[in-house]
Amino acid sequence: GLARLVPGVVGDQQSVAEESFSAGLLDFPHYTRPPEFRGMRVPAVLLSGHHEAIRLWRRKEQLRRTRRRRPDLLERATLSDEDRRLLEEIEREEV
Repeated sequence: GLARLVPGVVGDQQSVAEESFSAGLLDFPHYTRPPEFRGMRVPAVLLSGHHEAIRLWRRKEQLRRTRRRRPDLLERATLSDEDRRLLEEIEREEV
């Protein structure tokens, strides 16, 4: 936990900066191989190799998961314009 925040413990500090708990939101879903397991498929975007699309998918799922499970965290979070746009998309999708 906290040791990851000490400079030098984690090789790539960007990894720490992008972790959900440092942003005050729940984490996005993580997938491993194979691309299909027991009838569940990894979202195609994660297999696409398109880094920006993957980044947006992860952020959207992070916001979706936080909205469903811990909406109180969203109330305290500092959200970007992009985050607010993604939350609007989520709200439209879940109607």
